[in-house]
Amino acid sequence: MAYKKQTTGFKSIEADLQTGDIVLMEGIHLSSRCIETIEGCHFSHVGILVRSEDIGLNLGANKLLLWESDTPTDVKDVIKGVAKSGPMLVDFRERLKYNFTHGEDSHCSIRHLYTERDAAFKQKFKELIPTIHDADFPDTWHEFLNPVLGRALHKKTSLDTMFCSELAAYTYMHLGLLTDIHPVNSYAPVDFSEQLSISLLKRAWLGNEISITIDIL
Repeated sequence: MAYKKQTTGFKSIEADLQTGDIVLMEGIHLSSRCIETIEGCHFSHVGILVRSEDIGLNLGANKLLLWESDTPTDVKDVIKGVAKSGPMLVDFRERLKYNFTHGEDSHCSIRHLYTERDAAFKQKFKELIPTIHDADFPDTWHEFLNPVLGRALHKKTSLDTMFCSELAAYTYMHLGLLTDIHPVNSYAPVDFSEQLSISLLKRAWLGNEISITIDIL
Protein backbone atom coordinates (compact mmCIF):
# COMPACT_ATOMS: atom_id res chain seq x y z
CA MET A 1 0.00 0.00 0.00
CA ALA A 2 1.34 3.45 -0.94
CA TYR A 3 1.23 5.90 1.94
CA LYS A 4 0.05 9.47 1.33
CA LYS A 5 1.11 12.57 3.23
CA GLN A 6 -1.06 13.14 6.28
CA THR A 7 -3.24 16.25 6.24
CA THR A 8 -3.96 18.91 8.88
CA GLY A 9 -7.40 20.42 9.42
CA PHE A 10 -7.57 24.08 8.49
CA LYS A 11 -9.25 24.99 11.79
CA SER A 12 -6.35 23.48 13.75
CA ILE A 13 -3.71 25.49 11.88
CA GLU A 14 -5.55 28.76 11.25
CA ALA A 15 -4.33 30.53 14.40
CA ASP A 16 -0.69 29.70 13.57
CA LEU A 17 -0.77 31.34 10.14
CA GLN A 18 1.09 34.62 9.76
CA THR A 19 1.69 37.40 7.25
CA GLY A 20 4.00 36.18 4.51
CA ASP A 21 3.09 32.48 4.67
CA ILE A 22 2.58 30.86 1.27
CA VAL A 23 -0.64 29.24 0.06
CA LEU A 24 -0.51 26.74 -2.82
CA MET A 25 -3.59 25.43 -4.61
CA GLU A 26 -4.26 22.69 -7.12
CA GLY A 27 -6.89 23.74 -9.66
CA ILE A 28 -9.15 21.47 -11.66
CA HIS A 29 -10.10 23.70 -14.60
CA LEU A 30 -8.43 23.29 -18.00
CA SER A 31 -6.18 26.34 -17.65
CA SER A 32 -5.04 25.13 -14.22
CA ARG A 33 -4.33 21.64 -15.51
CA CYS A 34 -2.31 23.13 -18.39
CA ILE A 35 -0.18 25.15 -15.96
CA GLU A 36 0.35 22.09 -13.76
CA THR A 37 1.36 20.00 -16.78
CA ILE A 38 3.81 22.60 -18.08
CA GLU A 39 5.39 22.99 -14.63
CA GLY A 40 5.43 19.29 -13.85
CA CYS A 41 3.83 20.24 -10.53
CA HIS A 42 0.34 19.76 -9.12
CA PHE A 43 0.02 23.40 -7.99
CA SER A 44 -1.28 26.05 -10.38
CA HIS A 45 -1.98 28.90 -7.98
CA VAL A 46 -0.01 30.67 -5.26
CA GLY A 47 -0.93 33.43 -2.82
CA ILE A 48 0.42 35.06 0.34
CA LEU A 49 -1.35 35.18 3.69
CA VAL A 50 -1.79 38.50 5.49
CA ARG A 51 -3.03 39.32 8.98
CA SER A 52 -5.27 42.38 8.64
CA GLU A 53 -3.81 44.26 11.61
CA ASP A 54 -0.27 43.91 10.21
CA ILE A 55 -1.24 46.18 7.30
CA GLY A 56 -3.42 48.57 9.26
CA LEU A 57 -6.83 47.17 8.34
CA ASN A 58 -9.35 47.13 11.17
CA LEU A 59 -11.48 44.15 10.18
CA GLY A 60 -11.87 42.64 13.63
CA ALA A 61 -10.15 39.67 15.25
CA ASN A 62 -6.96 40.23 13.19
CA LYS A 63 -8.64 38.60 10.20
CA LEU A 64 -6.66 36.23 7.99
CA LEU A 65 -6.55 37.48 4.39
CA LEU A 66 -5.16 36.12 1.14
CA TRP A 67 -3.11 38.40 -1.13
CA GLU A 68 -3.47 36.89 -4.57
CA SER A 69 -4.00 37.68 -8.23
CA ASP A 70 -6.81 35.88 -9.99
CA THR A 71 -9.93 36.28 -12.09
CA PRO A 72 -13.00 37.67 -10.26
CA THR A 73 -15.37 35.47 -8.27
CA ASP A 74 -18.11 36.14 -5.72
CA VAL A 75 -15.43 36.67 -3.06
CA LYS A 76 -14.95 40.42 -2.60
CA ASP A 77 -11.73 42.35 -2.26
CA VAL A 78 -11.78 43.70 1.32
CA ILE A 79 -10.33 47.08 0.34
CA LYS A 80 -12.63 47.95 -2.56
CA GLY A 81 -15.59 46.01 -1.22
CA VAL A 82 -16.31 44.45 -4.62
CA ALA A 83 -15.13 41.46 -6.64
CA LYS A 84 -12.21 42.37 -8.88
CA SER A 85 -9.65 40.93 -11.28
CA GLY A 86 -5.92 40.94 -10.64
CA PRO A 87 -4.24 41.61 -7.26
CA MET A 88 -6.76 41.42 -4.44
CA LEU A 89 -7.03 40.97 -0.68
CA VAL A 90 -9.77 38.53 0.21
CA ASP A 91 -10.98 36.79 3.35
CA PHE A 92 -9.03 33.52 3.29
CA ARG A 93 -11.81 31.49 4.89
CA GLU A 94 -14.26 32.79 2.30
CA ARG A 95 -11.83 32.01 -0.51
CA LEU A 96 -11.41 28.43 0.68
CA LYS A 97 -15.16 27.96 1.07
CA TYR A 98 -15.87 29.34 -2.39
CA ASN A 99 -13.12 27.45 -4.21
CA PHE A 100 -13.87 24.07 -2.70
CA THR A 101 -17.65 24.44 -2.75
CA HIS A 102 -17.64 25.48 -6.42
CA GLY A 103 -15.04 22.91 -7.47
CA GLU A 104 -12.35 25.45 -8.32
CA ASP A 105 -9.61 23.58 -6.44
CA SER A 106 -8.95 20.05 -5.24
CA HIS A 107 -6.03 20.51 -2.85
CA CYS A 108 -4.44 23.27 -0.74
CA SER A 109 -1.12 23.42 1.08
CA ILE A 110 0.55 25.99 3.32
CA ARG A 111 4.24 26.83 3.73
CA HIS A 112 5.22 28.88 6.78
CA LEU A 113 7.59 31.77 6.11
CA TYR A 114 10.31 31.92 8.75
CA THR A 115 11.61 35.48 9.03
CA GLU A 116 11.52 38.46 11.38
CA ARG A 117 8.14 40.19 11.14
CA ASP A 118 9.14 43.50 12.67
CA ALA A 119 7.50 46.92 12.19
CA ALA A 120 9.53 47.55 9.02
CA PHE A 121 8.36 44.25 7.49
CA LYS A 122 4.72 45.11 8.14
CA GLN A 123 5.11 48.69 6.90
CA LYS A 124 6.69 47.50 3.63
CA PHE A 125 3.79 45.11 3.07
CA LYS A 126 1.27 47.86 3.79
CA GLU A 127 2.98 50.28 1.39
CA LEU A 128 3.23 47.67 -1.36
CA ILE A 129 -0.49 46.93 -1.72
CA PRO A 130 -1.70 50.26 -3.21
CA THR A 131 1.18 50.32 -5.71
CA ILE A 132 -0.12 47.23 -7.54
CA HIS A 133 -3.69 46.79 -6.33
CA ASP A 134 -5.23 48.30 -9.48
CA ALA A 135 -3.42 45.96 -11.88
CA ASP A 136 -5.52 43.47 -13.84
CA PHE A 137 -5.20 39.73 -14.40
CA PRO A 138 -3.74 38.90 -17.84
CA ASP A 139 -5.83 37.36 -20.58
CA THR A 140 -5.33 33.64 -21.18
CA TRP A 141 -2.72 34.15 -23.93
CA HIS A 142 -0.51 36.41 -21.80
CA GLU A 143 -1.06 34.27 -18.70
CA PHE A 144 1.00 31.62 -20.50
CA LEU A 145 3.23 33.89 -22.63
CA ASN A 146 4.51 36.27 -19.94
CA PRO A 147 6.13 33.57 -17.76
CA VAL A 148 7.85 32.14 -20.83
CA LEU A 149 9.20 35.58 -21.77
CA GLY A 150 10.50 36.03 -18.25
CA ARG A 151 11.96 32.59 -17.68
CA ALA A 152 13.35 31.77 -21.12
CA LEU A 153 14.26 35.23 -22.42
CA HIS A 154 14.69 37.18 -19.16
CA LYS A 155 12.30 39.78 -20.59
CA LYS A 156 10.24 41.90 -18.23
CA THR A 157 6.58 42.48 -19.02
CA SER A 158 4.30 45.32 -17.98
CA LEU A 159 3.04 45.41 -14.40
CA ASP A 160 -0.35 46.57 -15.67
CA THR A 161 -1.30 42.90 -15.43
CA MET A 162 -0.06 40.32 -12.94
CA PHE A 163 -0.61 36.58 -12.61
CA CYS A 164 -0.49 34.86 -9.23
CA SER A 165 3.18 33.86 -8.96
CA GLU A 166 4.25 37.18 -10.44
CA LEU A 167 2.47 38.95 -7.58
CA ALA A 168 4.01 36.59 -5.01
CA ALA A 169 7.51 37.24 -6.38
CA TYR A 170 6.88 41.01 -6.59
CA THR A 171 5.77 41.01 -2.95
CA TYR A 172 8.73 39.01 -1.67
CA MET A 173 11.11 41.27 -3.62
CA HIS A 174 9.51 44.37 -2.10
CA LEU A 175 9.95 42.82 1.36
CA GLY A 176 13.64 42.24 0.60
CA LEU A 177 13.27 38.47 0.77
CA LEU A 178 13.85 37.61 -2.89
CA THR A 179 16.58 38.63 -5.31
CA ASP A 180 15.62 40.97 -8.14
CA ILE A 181 18.06 39.53 -10.69
CA HIS A 182 15.17 37.63 -12.28
CA PRO A 183 12.07 39.44 -13.59
CA VAL A 184 8.94 38.90 -11.53
CA ASN A 185 7.20 37.35 -14.55
CA SER A 186 9.80 34.55 -14.61
CA TYR A 187 8.30 32.91 -11.51
CA ALA A 188 5.69 30.13 -11.51
CA PRO A 189 3.70 28.50 -8.68
CA VAL A 190 6.15 25.56 -8.71
CA ASP A 191 8.92 27.93 -7.55
CA PHE A 192 7.08 28.41 -4.26
CA SER A 193 6.47 24.68 -3.73
CA GLU A 194 8.85 22.18 -2.16
CA GLN A 195 9.63 20.90 -5.64
CA LEU A 196 11.83 23.91 -6.53
CA SER A 197 11.61 26.04 -3.36
CA ILE A 198 12.97 29.52 -4.08
CA SER A 199 16.09 30.64 -2.24
CA LEU A 200 15.29 33.55 0.06
CA LEU A 201 17.45 36.37 1.39
CA LYS A 202 18.04 37.60 4.97
CA ARG A 203 18.29 34.00 6.21
CA ALA A 204 14.57 33.60 5.62
CA TRP A 205 13.21 30.23 4.58
CA LEU A 206 9.98 28.42 3.78
CA GLY A 207 8.89 25.41 5.79
CA ASN A 208 7.64 22.12 4.43
CA GLU A 209 4.29 21.98 2.67
CA ILE A 210 1.44 21.40 5.09
CA SER A 211 -1.45 19.75 3.28
CA ILE A 212 -4.72 20.97 4.75
CA THR A 213 -8.20 19.49 4.91
CA ILE A 214 -10.92 22.09 4.33
CA ASP A 215 -12.97 21.44 7.46
CA ILE A 216 -14.92 24.74 7.39
CA LEU A 217 -17.39 23.97 4.58
